[in-house]
Amino acid sequence: MKRPQNKLNSKERLFIGVYPGGIVYADRFIEVQGDYKRLAFLPYHSLLLEWASNDCPSDVRHIIENDAAKIVAMRGQYYPVSASGQTVLLGA
Repeated sequence: MKRPQNKLNSKERLFIGVYPGGIVYADRFIEVQGDYKRLAFLPYHSLLLEWASNDCPSDVRHIIENDAAKIVAMRGQYYPVSASGQTVLLGA
C-alpha cells in the first residue's frame, strides 16, 4: 500500500532499524503487510549489503549505501545494538 507522497525528504522517508542480527533499511512511504517495505539488510556477521529488490529509489539507495559503508568501515569493532549496552562484533 503506497502512502501519499508527503513533503518528507529522502532521509525522513528512510527507516533504519538496528536489530540483533543486522541493520534493516525500509521505506516509510510504502507498507507491505502492515510494515514498512524492506529495501535492504546489512548483517553484522558478513557486512555484505543485501538488497530486497531492484526498485529502491535512487535517492534513498544512495543514503543506504553511504550508511552501510560507514558501518562496514568499522569492521572488527563492537557496535551497540541495544539501549542496555549489548554489542556485536562487526564482521565476526
